Amino acid sequence: MFLASLLLAVAIGWIRGGSVKRIGRLPLRWVGLLPVPLILRSMLQHPSSVHLPWVVQGAEILQFVAYALLVVLAMVNRHLPGSGYLIGGSLANALVITANGGRMPVSEWAIHVAAHDLERAAAVARLAGGDSLTHELLGPETRLPWLADIIPLPRPFPFPSVASVGDVLIAVGLMWLVIAAMGTRHPAGQPVAPVGGTGRGRR
Repeated sequence: MFLASLLLAVAIGWIRGGSVKRIGRLPLRWVGLLPVPLILRSMLQHPSSVHLPWVVQGAEILQFVAYALLVVLAMVNRHLPGSGYLIGGSLANALVITANGGRMPVSEWAIHVAAHDLERAAAVARLAGGDSLTHELLGPETRLPWLADIIPLPRPFPFPSVASVGDVLIAVGLMWLVIAAMGTRHPAGQPVAPVGGTGRGRR
């Protein structure tokens, strides 16, 4: 979902006359921490590939750390366009995952809508068997079910999946950020204030 959102944002930014090069000039704070939650999430989603027993044993803690870092990164970068959506989405996902023991609940109905038969059966069996360290099937005991993965994204969506309200907010925030960072076509010689800057002109 996020990759599709980023690609769409780049396409919109390009149509508006923006430049991808400007994305690299974003005044990001604590950017060195960004890979940490991504690495932790990858390790939890593919524990057999890292061969580290403590990843399985500490899955709940690692999941909490990953999402807590995403919330912190979103908040320290609240000066950027779209940050409100990024903060809200990160908090929503962190809240529902923490409330359900470190795993994101997933609606079986949403899986049926989004996936093909074979993919659907495999996904449901994996979640029902407790084989996932990051997700579980949504059930009567699920807390905050309205924040869980309940939104199906079937084809023609380029990457069929199931998303949460938090995911949607994050996707909107990312699109806003990328489009704003790319800027628009402007008259030659006219200075462009950096995204998140003060925009002060010369005296």
